[in-house]
Amino acid sequence: MQKYSLEFILNTQNDITLQTLKSSIFQFGENLDICLLPTAEVAKEQDFRICIHTEDPTIIFDTCSQFGRLKSVKVNEIK
Repeated sequence: MQKYSLEFILNTQNDITLQTLKSSIFQFGENLDICLLPTAEVAKEQDFRICIHTEDPTIIFDTCSQFGRLKSVKVNEIK
């Protein structure tokens, strides 16, 4: 089965937590790395940088799109 390396920004509302995102997608891949990117304190939105290796990018994108908007999407095949 082909594996892919995904890296993208997820723009969400402030009520989404890092733990919520991790628990939603960790079972769909490996080498998961999620970090909250710095934003203005008055912002009503927040950005998370998400990196993960997976066999099915679609399920990762579908799951994350339930929390907000995907930006700066990079998909690479792992050889």
